Amino acid sequence: RSGNMAEIYDSTARFLERQQQFNKSVRSAMITPAITMLVLAAAFIWYVWYIFPATAGLFSQYNIELPPMTTATLAFAGWFDNNYVWVFSLTALSIIGFIAFAKSTKGRFLLHKYMIRLPVIGPLLHKLNIEIFCRTFAILYSGSGENISVIKVAAEASGNAYLEHRIKTITVPMMVAQGAELVRAMEASGVFTQMAIARFRSGSETENVRKSAQQMADYYEKETTLKLKGAVEGIQTAVAIIITIAICFQTVVSSEIALIQTDSQDIMGVGGG
Repeated sequence: RSGNMAEIYDSTARFLERQQQFNKSVRSAMITPAITMLVLAAAFIWYVWYIFPATAGLFSQYNIELPPMTTATLAFAGWFDNNYVWVFSLTALSIIGFIAFAKSTKGRFLLHKYMIRLPVIGPLLHKLNIEIFCRTFAILYSGSGENISVIKVAAEASGNAYLEHRIKTITVPMMVAQGAELVRAMEASGVFTQMAIARFRSGSETENVRKSAQQMADYYEKETTLKLKGAVEGIQTAVAIIITIAICFQTVVSSEIALIQTDSQDIMGVGGG
């Protein structure tokens, strides 16, 4: 319709590329550290529950005073040994329930709503959603009265159910029913950053909304690409620190065994007699 098919194809290819990068960024920033922490927790529990009691538990058979960390670890191992069925069952049910809830319409909506409010990574994911919205909007925008459908398509393409819902239930009805201008309706949705609102307002005043949307998408692409790498590295560093702390704890608890002092009477079970 607009006669710029080549530009449309180029912009669409750019959009698909950024969408793929977005999905990869989410996996790197959230899924990989989560799997790492899960494996770490499993290895830690296996050590405390099975390996450590096999060695330190030998001393508990005798009248020997054990160090405090060793005593606490053995007590936890004993409790876990009596309740591991319930612990594993509740953990498995919680994971399955969360996955099922996240795949539901309401669960996906709530997950996307609070995901963009997470510290550090939340604002970056939010800007990625706005970038994809702006890029799709710039591809399809023509300046005609058909742009209500363009806004809906851009909202769906953003990849965030909460952002999509706010635009479809607030922005679009304000423009259709109340005749509100684009910028005021977008601002009322509460899901766009002040910078995005200011850029769209500038484009509306200069009658170049499409160019403003493209500029906003390009700006957020550069910003999020740099900051997301730093955020992913920061999360990986935090995970590495947690792993180091867990290893140090295991080392200290294991080393406490060397501090246990025994004599022949303790071993023979006649100490204090």
